[in-house]
Amino acid sequence: MPERNVSRRKHRRRRRPHVVGRPPSGTGPGHADDTPDDRPQPTILRLTAADGERVHESTVLSPAELTVAREKWPVVWLDVDGFEDQAMIRSVGQIFEIGELALEDAITPDERPKVEVFGHQVLIAVRMARLDGDSIVTDPMTIFLGDRYVITFHDRTVPDGFAGVRDRIRHGRTRLGHGHLGADHLCALLLDAVIDGYFPVLEGFGDRLEEIEDAAIASPSRELLGRIHDVRNDLMTLRRGLWPTRDVLHALGREPTAFVGDHARQHFRDTYDHTMELLDITEGYREIGSDLRDIYLASVSNRMNDVMKVLTVIATIFMPLTFITGWFGMNFDTHSPWNMPLLKYRYGEIVAVALMAAVTGGMVLFFWRRGWLQRWR
Repeated sequence: MPERNVSRRKHRRRRRPHVVGRPPSGTGPGHADDTPDDRPQPTILRLTAADGERVHESTVLSPAELTVAREKWPVVWLDVDGFEDQAMIRSVGQIFEIGELALEDAITPDERPKVEVFGHQVLIAVRMARLDGDSIVTDPMTIFLGDRYVITFHDRTVPDGFAGVRDRIRHGRTRLGHGHLGADHLCALLLDAVIDGYFPVLEGFGDRLEEIEDAAIASPSRELLGRIHDVRNDLMTLRRGLWPTRDVLHALGREPTAFVGDHARQHFRDTYDHTMELLDITEGYREIGSDLRDIYLASVSNRMNDVMKVLTVIATIFMPLTFITGWFGMNFDTHSPWNMPLLKYRYGEIVAVALMAAVTGGMVLFFWRRGWLQRWR
C-alpha cells in the first residue's frame, strides 16, 4: 500500500455536518422514512462481479438479476446507492438473507462504527470523511460481508468514495475471484478506501492552525474565536469517526472472524496501522487547538492591558494640566494682594500654556526613559 504523509501545515474550515434524520417513531425495522417529499431520486444498485479473469459491471433493474449474479459469479459486490426505494432494499435483504434489524442498521444515518457477526454474514459499519465546501462531513457506510459477496449501503448524498477500488477491479490490478482474492479481500479494499479518505481531510489542518495562531497573536477577535471553535469541532468530528473504526479494524485484523481469511486479515491490520496514524495526528491537532484558545485569551488580555496602559498614561499626563487650569481658573477680588498671579499680566495666558506644554513634555520624556511607551507602540 502507498505511504500516507500528512502535512501539519494545511487547513480547512468546517460547518456543522448535515445529518439525515432517523426513521420516524413507530416505523418498523428495515424501513426508512417514506415521506414522498423526501424522495428526489430512486435507489441505484450497482453490481460488480468477477471470477479472476472477467469483470462484469451493470446497474441492477430487477431483483432477479441479483439471484442470477450470486449463483454465477465467485465474487459479487452490490453497491446500494440511496434508501428511497424501500421495496428494492427489502428485496436485497431477502435475496442475501439480511435480517430486519441488520437492514435497519444499514439505513440508519447516524449509526456508530461497529462490527457484528451473524451466522451467515458480517455487518461492518464505518464512517467516511469528506470535505463539503468548508465543512467536514462524516457519512455512514455499512458493509455486509458474506460467502462470496459484499454489499455496501450509503445515502445518495455521499459521493462515490470507492471509485479507486472500482478502477482497480476494472483494469485487472486486483483479480477478484482468483486464488485468495475473494469477498474478504474486496471488503479489505473498501475499508482501506474509507480510511484513505481521511488523509486529504487532515492535510489542511496544519496550515489552518498556523494561520489561526498568527492571527491570535497579532489581532485576536470574536471571529477568530469562532474559527478556533470550528477547528475543535472539526477534529472532534474526525475523532468520532476514527476512534470506533480503530476497534472495528482491530477486531477484523486480530480476531478470527467468519468469512475473513489470513490474507485479508493482514490487509485489515495494515489499515488499522493507518488508522492509528490518523488518530495520532488528530490528537496532536486537538492539543494545538486547545493551545490556540489559551493563546487567544492571553492575547486578548495583553491587548486589554495595553489599552489600559495607554489610557493610564493619558490620564496621568492630563492630571497636572487639570490642576494648572483649575488653579488659574479660581477668580477672586483682583484688588487683593493675595489674588491669583498673572490675572492682570498681559502674557498670562501664554505663560500658562507654556507651563502646561513643559509639564506634558517632561512627563512624556520621563515615561519614554522608563520604557513605558515603547511597550505599547
